[in-house]
Amino acid sequence: MGSHPPPGGGEEVLFSSLSDVESVAKTRWLKNKEVLFVLRRCASLGMQASADIVQLPTSGQVVLYDRSAVKHFRRDAHDWKKKRDGKTVREDHEKLKIEGVQLLTCCYAHSAEIPTFHRRIYWLLAPPAPPGGDPAAPPQPAAAQHPVLVHYLDERQIASD
Repeated sequence: MGSHPPPGGGEEVLFSSLSDVESVAKTRWLKNKEVLFVLRRCASLGMQASADIVQLPTSGQVVLYDRSAVKHFRRDAHDWKKKRDGKTVREDHEKLKIEGVQLLTCCYAHSAEIPTFHRRIYWLLAPPAPPGGDPAAPPQPAAAQHPVLVHYLDERQIASD
């Protein structure tokens, strides 16, 4: 029996730079495999986690945050649809699969002002702990532990295939 690489862990290069990611993000939603690629390789793509919350980001914009450093990254000054209580932003939460394995969490929000403008927030699901754990494993830097990719898109700008 041969060993298989972890799902989404293949070495297929989907983007070579931040500008590649940005050019795709302006025209369509990133695919699950692309989001995984970006989150796992943000440093090699030249993406730096924003220390400040981007205010009123525009369609096609992608922003990387370190969830442990920027706690309120959702406060982007856009008016998102609210739950019935009128205060809390209504977000739909999904676990996304790649090659049949749940690897990402995605939260969807819809603009209260522009029906076609949306925000998607992605982060990696915590990998299952190996049996018995490895107490000798070195801790990872915080930026590598909690990357969050936020993508804004007005669906009127999505290119027709």
